[in-house]
Amino acid sequence: MKKFIMLAGMMLACVSGFAQMQPGLFSITPKMGVNVATMSNSGKTNSRMAFAAGVDFEYQINRQFAFGLGTIYSQQGVEDDPWTLKTDYLTLPLTAFYYPVRGLGIYVGVEPAILLRNKAEIFYGQHSEVAELPKVNEVTETYINEYGLTYEGIFDKSLGAKRGVVSLPIGINYEFDHCVFGIKYSIGLGNAISGPGVSCTHNVFQISLGYRFNVFGDIKKVEYKREKKDEQKGVNN
Repeated sequence: MKKFIMLAGMMLACVSGFAQMQPGLFSITPKMGVNVATMSNSGKTNSRMAFAAGVDFEYQINRQFAFGLGTIYSQQGVEDDPWTLKTDYLTLPLTAFYYPVRGLGIYVGVEPAILLRNKAEIFYGQHSEVAELPKVNEVTETYINEYGLTYEGIFDKSLGAKRGVVSLPIGINYEFDHCVFGIKYSIGLGNAISGPGVSCTHNVFQISLGYRFNVFGDIKKVEYKREKKDEQKGVNN
């Protein structure tokens, strides 16, 4: 809830004006957001709502096309009561943008990711424990024996998390007065969690909000030319 309130507050700070993408501009956009993470072939697990934050870099080729590079800390995984699988990554999305209209960007790309954390956390009554994969099975057996936990799910077998994964990000950005609201869906392209008879990939839906800083580019020259062009149109009319 606090994350959604923070995002709403950032959106209210964006009060007026549309972004006009200018050729040759290089921008940096710090952002934060919320992930709704799921895993394919993970049985009846629930999605994990988690946090994402980082920075995007973008170079505008012309008014309609741009290339982007990002560095994002992304919390992923699933929940499978009483376990929560926490697999957190440093993602490095490489994207190609298309701007059909002013302020609206559509993009697709490739998103390599490096595993930062692969832990599973169990809560049963007042007892809890965190285990790193693939030691989840050992902890599960301990809880079954000591606390009478009857449990069946994705963690029934010893699992391993791969150190590197790749996803296909597809998304839309909308910019208003330098504030960038984004919606992205990343489709896992390879196994992220594997074990005997288990093969799972990450799929992540992300909502984010950031603020774009134009670092370099001849903004004044472009704006001057546009003003002169508008003045000329007024004279001709």
